[in-house]
Amino acid sequence: MISLIPRPSCSIARCKRYYTTPPGRPAGTRKAGSPRPLLGRYPEVFPVELARVQSGRTVNLRDYESQVKLKRLSFDLKTHDGKVLPADGPNFLGPNGCSLREPFSPTFQEVVRNFRGTNIVVYVIPEGTPVPKTLTLLHEHSDHFSLQCAQPMSLPELNKEITDFLVKSARAITKEEFGEEYPYEI
Repeated sequence: MISLIPRPSCSIARCKRYYTTPPGRPAGTRKAGSPRPLLGRYPEVFPVELARVQSGRTVNLRDYESQVKLKRLSFDLKTHDGKVLPADGPNFLGPNGCSLREPFSPTFQEVVRNFRGTNIVVYVIPEGTPVPKTLTLLHEHSDHFSLQCAQPMSLPELNKEITDFLVKSARAITKEEFGEEYPYEI
């Protein structure tokens, strides 16, 4: 069959530069990119409506070390000497809290549709909701926000703070109710 669309030429030699390690750097390593600036810090109120999907009503954030032991790649935060530390500085340096996204964002719509498990709960936090003094909200990148500790605390303390906040200040709906209230159209 003859193709009417010209194909770009790409020899192994031309592509090789994308797949090889530069001299002086060990194989399998890459240079870390420069940190991305945070898009916003909101210590007082939620600037937009945000949502979170999870199994059950209790927040159970995953720390890096526990996930590594389970041979899992995804995590929510890292602990330091048994404490979760506030994200300081102007840059996003990695996961550090409870993920939130706008309900109509394509990413969140996909996450909810693909979420599996029992007891699925979608928490929806209205715009203008006050942020508790023990927590802070960061707009980390793209459509991703993170509800984090405002002061050092243990992971169980952070899970309790966020759970208490969501139970008090957010609407809890099912995955099906979310699909009805926030329909996604292409």
